[in-house]
This record gives sequence, C-alpha cells and structure tokens, in this order.
Amino acid sequence: MLRPVILAALAALALPASAQVSLDDLDAAADAADSSMEEFRRRLNDPDPDRALAVLRLLITKGDADQRRLAIRHGLQSTDRAIRATTLRAIFDSSPTLVMVLDPVADEPTVHFANEINRLGGVIDAEGAGSVTFKVNGFDEAEACWTHTNYETCLLRMRGESISLYMGDSWGTYELNGSGQLEGEQAVKQNLAKAVIDLSE
Repeated sequence: MLRPVILAALAALALPASAQVSLDDLDAAADAADSSMEEFRRRLNDPDPDRALAVLRLLITKGDADQRRLAIRHGLQSTDRAIRATTLRAIFDSSPTLVMVLDPVADEPTVHFANEINRLGGVIDAEGAGSVTFKVNGFDEAEACWTHTNYETCLLRMRGESISLYMGDSWGTYELNGSGQLEGEQAVKQNLAKAVIDLSE
C-alpha cells in the first residue's frame, strides 16, 4: 500500500516546480532593487555639485544597465542646465547607438530624401518618415566633435545644451525636450524634416 504513495511522492519531486511568483516575492524583489539603487540616488543628489556631476558621468559611462538607466533618467529630467549638459556629454562619450526618426515637412519630399535615408542604411515607413541609426565612435579632440563609426566624420557637436548633428550635406540643430529626446530640424538633401532622437533608456 505504501509503494504507490512513495512512487507518487518521488514523481512529484522529479517534476519542476511551477513557475509562480507570490506578491511577497514581488515586494521583496522590488524592495531589494530599490535598496540597491538608493545609495546611487543619494550620490546623484550630493549637495556638492562637482561630486554629483562626477557620479552622474561615471554611472552613465561605466555603470551597468540599471545604473546607467538611473543616471540618464536623473540627468535628462533635471532642471539644472549643468546636469543636463553633463548627461548629454556622458551619453555621447559612452559610444551609443542613436536612432533618428525624420518626418518630412513637405507632403511629398523629393526622391533625394528617400535616397539619402537608404544610402545611410535607414528605412522609410508607410507614412513616409525615415529612420536612421548612427553609431557614435568617440570624441575627436582636433575637430571638437563626436564621430560616426561608419564614416569617421563629425557627427555631433555640442554647445551648452544645444546639439548639432551632421547628416548627408547639412547640420541640424537639436534641443533636449522634457521626455528624454533631442528634437530639432534636419535638412536631408534640401528636404526639411522634423527630427527626434530618443536618449532615454
């Protein structure tokens, strides 16, 4: 009589435990994550501005994914111009991949718009907006700009919080908005487009 019971118990032990998470597990994980980030938050808000900027820059350029997200969110949403500018510089210094979405102002841009997007390895969606990916290579001290890996030419320049981006044959000007994006206007082979680069993570 005991044998079937023992066999059933052994079979139950051999089966993998069902993947189930309790509310207590969720709370414990959230509390642990929050606790682990609390010291980084405290240092990002250091009353000494030089220390706070140093922490911000280090977390963005050297931190893990969670630390980087925390620092970028903190920096992009800050009301302090120095913090926002430092955040932008640190993002570019970390050699990111930037995705730019370009929405032509004209209802029917010239064929040169699509040709340039295609030349840069981008795509045109069903609504006619172009999307291009740029890999930032590093900072060129001589030219005072961040370069583009594929072409090793100036891609980005920065003055205060104002960003200039070179695409094709012209520079566009961008400003940080309140959603962690750079917004601006970019001429693409003489086709003016509204452009957005999302920096949030």
